[in-house]
Amino acid sequence: MKFTAVVAAVLSMAAFAIAAPIDVDARQVAASGNHGMCVKATAGNLEQIPDC
Repeated sequence: MKFTAVVAAVLSMAAFAIAAPIDVDARQVAASGNHGMCVKATAGNLEQIPDC
């Protein structure tokens, strides 16, 4: 392999490593709670599921 190809491969792997998700502390997740919303699709329409 050429030197430039090796450098490009290393930089590419470094970019993937930086973009990888990080571990989140379980206490932080518990403190923030679930801010998501449960939905279902019926006949092409989205409906919120209450008390999900």
